[in-house]
Amino acid sequence: MGTKRNEYLDKVIGYVRNKEAKHFVARELQHHLDQEKKYLKDSGLEDSAAEEKAILQMGSAERLGHEMNKLHRPKVDWIMIGLVLVISLIGILPILHMEEAYYKGDEFLVRKVFYLAVGAVISLSLMLFNYKHLQKLKWWIYCLTSLILIAVAIFPNQYINGEGYFVILSFPIDSTVALTSLVLCWVIFLGGTRKKIWWTLPFLFVSISSLFIIPSITAAFVFVLTITVLLWFRYKENRKHMVLGYGIITIIVGFMLSTADLKPYQYERISAFLHPDEYKRTSGYMYIRNQELLSRGGWFGNSGDAEAIADAHSEYALTFITYFYGWIAGGILIITGLFIMYRMIRSIKSIKDPFGRIIIIGGVTLFATQFLYNIGMILGFLPLTGMSLPFVSYGLNPTIQVSVVVGLFLSVYRRKNLVYVDAENVHVKN
Repeated sequence: MGTKRNEYLDKVIGYVRNKEAKHFVARELQHHLDQEKKYLKDSGLEDSAAEEKAILQMGSAERLGHEMNKLHRPKVDWIMIGLVLVISLIGILPILHMEEAYYKGDEFLVRKVFYLAVGAVISLSLMLFNYKHLQKLKWWIYCLTSLILIAVAIFPNQYINGEGYFVILSFPIDSTVALTSLVLCWVIFLGGTRKKIWWTLPFLFVSISSLFIIPSITAAFVFVLTITVLLWFRYKENRKHMVLGYGIITIIVGFMLSTADLKPYQYERISAFLHPDEYKRTSGYMYIRNQELLSRGGWFGNSGDAEAIADAHSEYALTFITYFYGWIAGGILIITGLFIMYRMIRSIKSIKDPFGRIIIIGGVTLFATQFLYNIGMILGFLPLTGMSLPFVSYGLNPTIQVSVVVGLFLSVYRRKNLVYVDAENVHVKN
């Protein structure tokens, strides 16, 4: 009778197009047949008769196959793709109003479009890629991340604004690349480990230290927040210890900062955030200039003379968009970013696989930390830093980072109705 069962399963699975779904459907049907067969045997039927009747009760193999194919068809989150497309197109706007001193012909515009195209390819490739295979590739990813950290933190061959870069074949490996790689490593590690939370402390110390060595306070800040959220959801049973630990660390850091001998320029930067008018010719200039342009933007923006502001295509992109296109355009950008966050967070409950949930939690935290900080920074609620605006700020590395986040989210979403099973001992005809 096992042959008859296998023949029936072959017919059903033959109508299932997705290869990953075939194993899931096979396991699902095997389980259902075993349960029904056990019930029939308990009712008094012999083994062979129970097997035959259980198969008969499943119904037409063709009908069941079509139903299974429809039910387990790969999902595509078109809403997320649409939101990403909208915010990416908005990100082109600052390039159109760059100063002529920086804007050499169409060079920046062409590069921006090229970066977006690269990002689209990365996201699409990762969507089609089975995120479960990251566990199989984890040692390759760990080694590559180690090489990136060593190159940027220990052997930088270029410095920009005091931050180390390792340039190879004109491609700059910076803190953004290091941050993306580190978060990916931690997502893979936390998604597959069964070790206690204390085992993570040495690796956490090394990760944070490497970002400070680069040095990149911004990347370290984003990393700490992202890892905190990941640990919070991964080790639910240790949340009390985490709160206690972070409380002690906060007190120690606060004491060190309060007793630290700040250099004059460091004190000025802090004071400029609190009282920009007192430092309007130095560190407070950008605070005042930024708020001035925002206030002049109005609802529909300005079509007159261009106003110059440094880094309008990167961390101050929202300022320029609001000034030239108004608060309506700026509001659309902010709302679109918030909807992307909401879309990711909302999907977590529907993901059955713990590893898939960890991937989305890490991705949305990495995105949200930078997005919300940049918005808060531009609106004057947070100190000005080099925090980029995801999907909008110019640059290949920031584009790659958000593309990886979106691509892995789409990969998890695409397989949210599938539970990974080992094909061993499951009959599937290829």
